[in-house]
Amino acid sequence: TTPQNYYNEEENPSDTAIMVGCGILGWAVAGPFLAIVTALGGKYFADRNQGPIGDASRSVGRIAAVAGKKADEEHLLGKVKDSIFGKKDCSRCNNCNEQSNASK
Repeated sequence: TTPQNYYNEEENPSDTAIMVGCGILGWAVAGPFLAIVTALGGKYFADRNQGPIGDASRSVGRIAAVAGKKADEEHLLGKVKDSIFGKKDCSRCNNCNEQSNASK
């Protein structure tokens, strides 16, 4: 995808992308309470304000939407689940065999 297509595709990000992006920024700054406030405020300003605050909220939404698409392309959710629940792909390494041989 060319950069022009990427930008045109996300010209108007979804409400969910705006709320997630603004919420993550709020959480990084001051925790869960500010995350809720910034998520709701970001959506409000993106819908009703055409000034710099609305533009910033929409930009954060575009970033969150592109990050979500990239995560889907890379199957990151599945990789995170596999790392948490311990599914191992032993075809790439012999670490398990080396550990069992060392303990004998």
